Amino acid sequence: MLDLIIRGGSIVNADAIIKTDIAVQDGRIVSLGDAALLGRAKRVINAAGQYVLPGLIDMHTHFEAPFMGCRGALDFYSGSVAGAFGGVTTFIDFTNTRPGDSVLARVKERREEMAKAVIDYSTHAKFVEANPQVIAEIPAIVEYGCSSIKLFMTYRKEGVMIEDDGMLAVLEAARKWGALPGVHAESNAIAEFHIERQRAKGELDWIDFPKAKPPLCEEEAVRRAILLAEAAGSPLYIFHLTSRRGLETVRQSRLRGYPVYAETCPHYLVLTQEMYRQDEGYRYIMSPPLRDADDCQALWTGLGQDVLVVSSDDCTYTLAEKTMFLPQDETGGRRDFTKVVNGVPGIETRLPLLLEEGVQQGRLTLQQLVAVASANPAKLFGLYPEKGVLQPGSLADMVLVDLAQTGTLQADRLHQGIDYSVYEGKKITGWPTMTIARGKVIVEGGNFVGVRGAGQFVRRKPFAANR
Repeated sequence: MLDLIIRGGSIVNADAIIKTDIAVQDGRIVSLGDAALLGRAKRVINAAGQYVLPGLIDMHTHFEAPFMGCRGALDFYSGSVAGAFGGVTTFIDFTNTRPGDSVLARVKERREEMAKAVIDYSTHAKFVEANPQVIAEIPAIVEYGCSSIKLFMTYRKEGVMIEDDGMLAVLEAARKWGALPGVHAESNAIAEFHIERQRAKGELDWIDFPKAKPPLCEEEAVRRAILLAEAAGSPLYIFHLTSRRGLETVRQSRLRGYPVYAETCPHYLVLTQEMYRQDEGYRYIMSPPLRDADDCQALWTGLGQDVLVVSSDDCTYTLAEKTMFLPQDETGGRRDFTKVVNGVPGIETRLPLLLEEGVQQGRLTLQQLVAVASANPAKLFGLYPEKGVLQPGSLADMVLVDLAQTGTLQADRLHQGIDYSVYEGKKITGWPTMTIARGKVIVEGGNFVGVRGAGQFVRRKPFAANR
């Protein structure tokens, strides 16, 4: 007897929508076709009128990640539960590497920390230096199943920025051993120069934040990273692209045939730097900053062509954490963007926002949504075709979507357990109604019905070019 049949829905892959039924056994899809011909099952789910998408992959989250003196509001259990409500069945976080660390040891440590997750998980190996000892660990890290690397081009004072010569060494080793290196592309020199000049002028209000890291800050770093990658003969992934100028740099490189891949995030598609004019503008401080409406439009236009992935970059803090370092005076906290903890939530809201702002507004088809939120991440990060597609043999990771169901993004209705939402009050048409991970229903009827620790560490294949 089958474990599960999903009947009456339309399955959506990156290349097609097909109205068919799905049979699941032992956590995998075993066949597609007419439910009447698939056999008996322990449970039959009626998906009539709904779309069945491959479970979303969020390959950019920051849970249990110390930054600016804070640990964050979410651990790997609560963060993965929030993700499950947003149709996420796999996420990839980062090691907490510091200078002097063994990166391989940090990968293994992170795996243990992530074991409480309710959905599948993996980690990017973060390199903050490039001494011979850590470079020699790269083949073992790839063999362990973590075939991607994160490099920060900024945050020098926080101790995580890698210098250019170190980047080059990591890029060369990544090419040799089949890892995909990715960069947080902001010019540290430009950012630090602007911040110190603005500090001297007293220009530290929320609205001054984007001036400290203008589009040029991103463009310079993206351009430099691509040139270093070309020198090393390595592919390159750009995390959280935000600007038209950065996008054009990526586009020109791709037109030359160079394997550079970019992601963006919902907040860079939906929100603009005008949010910093609000009294509560500190809520929107993340790095890189929000841009203007033209940048948003450029990113929408580039989706699926030069921007292949939409991730969440979930970095969730409570309001108390975000403001805990603000200077105080007799009128309360003084505005100083340099003292606000950077980061916004997003793992739960990514799918609703893509449905509303993408599908409902005609900017994305459902197939394109699947491509940027599931199939492309799976292909780039060594998970395809186990994940990212609904076909016989793939893991039974799915999210059911009702394009007619409406909802509102409100802090008290979301599941991240914090006291605000950067999308508070936003109306959504199109909503995930059920999430299934490895053939088990984990979200149903607005309730979490999964199990703590049910997620599995996924060993990802080495990177292959020509994606």
